[in-house]
Amino acid sequence: MKFRLSGEYGELSPVRNWEPHSGIDLAIPENSTLRSIGEGVIDKVFTGEGPIGKGLSIQFPDGSRAIYGHMNEVKAKVGEQVNFGEVIGLSGNTGNSTGAHLHFGLKSPEGQFTDPTPLAEQLANISGNDVHQGMISKLMGWGGETLREKTADMATEIALGIGDALKDLLLGTTLVGAAVLIILKVAGWKDGGRWAGVLIVANVLLKYLFGGV
Repeated sequence: MKFRLSGEYGELSPVRNWEPHSGIDLAIPENSTLRSIGEGVIDKVFTGEGPIGKGLSIQFPDGSRAIYGHMNEVKAKVGEQVNFGEVIGLSGNTGNSTGAHLHFGLKSPEGQFTDPTPLAEQLANISGNDVHQGMISKLMGWGGETLREKTADMATEIALGIGDALKDLLLGTTLVGAAVLIILKVAGWKDGGRWAGVLIVANVLLKYLFGGV
């Protein structure tokens, strides 16, 4: 990832009085350009008095919100419409911070903090002073999806990938196990053939269940 993930969602730290972290932290150098993660309206600007320092909140069409904190400069006003990739300010080290970084939080339409980790790489890619408009257009690729839909799509892709890996593991394990048992049968273990047959049947059933037969 372009910028290191320096703080994870939900982690406990004395810096936050052992309260669960409500977002993620990206180790971004001070005064790096920050851009909006989606299309929405600036609904709040933090002026620097609180722990989050200077920052802002963007409300998206589905009611969810993205929160940026510890910024050095906010370049947007409450009520302003922003598009994906639009500059909203500069990263910094304001508020309750132990080093230059960006705090990024995500709230559901119901106002509950949710894990923004699936958006970390996208956020990192559109942040920094080396991003030009052509890169923004290429990175966008959202097809008009809302932030919630994008996060859901990412979660679905991850789940499908895990499912495929488990399927391959199960199918491979049954075949290897059957081969080992056949060898043991040849070596003299009388039950080897029976158990090898069980694993072969299991392999066929798994293929059927996974749509491979």
